[in-house]
Amino acid sequence: MEISAGDRDLVEVMKRYFAVKAEVEEMKLRLEAARRESGEEINAFYNPRSNLSHAADIIRSHALRQEMARLMDWAEAWGRQSLAPNEA
Repeated sequence: MEISAGDRDLVEVMKRYFAVKAEVEEMKLRLEAARRESGEEINAFYNPRSNLSHAADIIRSHALRQEMARLMDWAEAWGRQSLAPNEA
């Protein structure tokens, strides 16, 4: 069975998606543990402007979530494209 270049691209995109998702989950657990330990409210803790000690992780978490959204958008577009010829 031959796999097309588009299919290989999709596999790579999904590998990246799940790698990013795992990193986000790990970071979320770490940040939430730190928040609970500090006793801070959610809004205050997750504000990188006021929480300088965790700002880099908070900003990275947002960037990773944006990357996940872009990757999923690409996968959804690929899915719509691959279904289009079969619909006619």
